[in-house]
Amino acid sequence: MGIFEPFRAIGYITSTVPFSVQRLGTETFVTVSVGKAFQIYNCAKLNLVIISPQLPKKIRALASYRDFTFAAFGNEIAVFKRAHQVATWSKHVAKVDLLLLFGEHVLSLDVEGNIFIWAFKGIEEHLAPVGHVELCEKFTPTCIVHPDTYLNKVLVGTQEGPLQLWNINTKKMLYQFKGWGSPVCCCVSSPALDVVAIGCADGKIHVHNLKLDQEIVTFEHASRGAVTDLSFSTDGRPLLASGGSFGVISIWNLNKRRLQSVIRDAHDSSIISLNFLANEPVLMSASADNSLKMWIFDTNDGDPRLLRFRSGHSAPPLCISHPANTSKTFTYGWVSSPLGLSL
Repeated sequence: MGIFEPFRAIGYITSTVPFSVQRLGTETFVTVSVGKAFQIYNCAKLNLVIISPQLPKKIRALASYRDFTFAAFGNEIAVFKRAHQVATWSKHVAKVDLLLLFGEHVLSLDVEGNIFIWAFKGIEEHLAPVGHVELCEKFTPTCIVHPDTYLNKVLVGTQEGPLQLWNINTKKMLYQFKGWGSPVCCCVSSPALDVVAIGCADGKIHVHNLKLDQEIVTFEHASRGAVTDLSFSTDGRPLLASGGSFGVISIWNLNKRRLQSVIRDAHDSSIISLNFLANEPVLMSASADNSLKMWIFDTNDGDPRLLRFRSGHSAPPLCISHPANTSKTFTYGWVSSPLGLSL
């Protein structure tokens, strides 16, 4: 161990790991990765409330439930209660890419298609998984979602294009959807029964009925870039938000089946995460440009406006200056080094 150890990073708002949003009482919190640590913001003012200790490796996936945060790093998963690590789950051989909160369990999915099921009640005593599912060979998982009301079932999207519906309890694949000939980048469950939205690398969004295996409507990004994330509004508005690899956020009207509005300058880089806050006309977005933004739908024309944001350098800083007789620190320019400044 050296003399100096990292404490925290200034100006590091979020990484390329999707954020995790949860509601506690009347407040909403968002957990973001900042390299080997995570930070939790209160969405009311986007003020920072928790900074975690550093992990041995960079965080690859996040999930949260009440006071617990689950952070995948390498082939392990660290379990935190607020800012204190209480357990480490170690069973995967390959790197863990995806985490999914599943009732009173957490599902972890690695790059080789292994799903492990972990119980987080009595975490300190139960460090072994309670179940294991191995996906079919020749399929590379890219996303996982639990369709609402589908008991013990998850939908897994793949790099090869098809999607698979699995029963976690019986460890059996129930159905395979043939897909649309393009890699699946993201999938999200809708407030409507049996309906999910699937975003593909070719820029198309497919709103699909799982029960009937029937497409309801297809939207397409004008920029042709990959669909990087999706989110349905839950405040009664028939809206679907989609993010693209060029930093554009598109808002689709599901009733009229057309594009309602476009936020062209939403971010300067690829959209990493989108999430409509529960029962609120507010959309949260995160990007690879090191920014976290909140958009509110309160205008007469229905278009969103920027409500609040946090951002840092979108390129690595070049130099740092700390003038005398002031508590402020200034950073300038950029160079090929990691984003943010470690203290």
